[in-house]
Amino acid sequence: ANATGCSSIYGGNLPTTPYASNPDGRGPAWSNSLFEDNAEFGLGFRLAVDAQAQRVGLALGHLSSLIGEDLVTPLLQASQDDEAGIAAQRERVQILRQRCASLRPSDTEQADALRTVQLLADYLVRKSVWIVGGDGWAYDIGYGGLDHVLASGQDVNLLVLDTEVYSNTGGQQSKATPIGAAAKFAAAGKETGKKDLGLLAMTYGNVYVARVAMGAKDAQTVRAFQEAESFRGPSLIIAYSHCIAHGYDLVQG
Repeated sequence: ANATGCSSIYGGNLPTTPYASNPDGRGPAWSNSLFEDNAEFGLGFRLAVDAQAQRVGLALGHLSSLIGEDLVTPLLQASQDDEAGIAAQRERVQILRQRCASLRPSDTEQADALRTVQLLADYLVRKSVWIVGGDGWAYDIGYGGLDHVLASGQDVNLLVLDTEVYSNTGGQQSKATPIGAAAKFAAAGKETGKKDLGLLAMTYGNVYVARVAMGAKDAQTVRAFQEAESFRGPSLIIAYSHCIAHGYDLVQG
């Protein structure tokens, strides 16, 4: 889920896009939302995915005698906390589809359950939800929604591309602009300090929080993304991001 801003401009323009699929055809499903509601938009992804997974799980229960407990039980209970677990689950889903193709339901309830499983089987594989936007969205205009999502306890990951100004509209100061920095509407230097978004998130006590700067230490950046992804709950990564509004040629960035 991408908030309107620079990241949606370079993320959504065809024919070039940073989002790609692997040789198996798998990759991210991307969608753009408004500046002020992107966190809620992304939370909707999580709730929808979980609802579909619950729906197909109930349908599997109605078909367990036909499909076999040897397959149904691991489909519903196996760990998917790492790549190996997710790959194993995908293999089980393939076996499930093969078995479903030969099933002959004996009543209307089983027929409905079979249609549900065939339609939604892919939701048995864990889905990752990332909510992406800039500091203007996260610190300012969309902060109320971001705070709501962090407080929800849902398994979502929020990535804030922190350029410390409103980049997409010309470099105006935001609440992420540090004290003394010159920006539009703060030509003489911002008079107040930078809002500590990470500290605010940490007050909930159940949110993974990290700050990264890929150009400073790429290994720490990768580790933070891995930890955020594996954490079953809200995760917030604040990523310092270079911007043309900082006053230098990004070729040097």
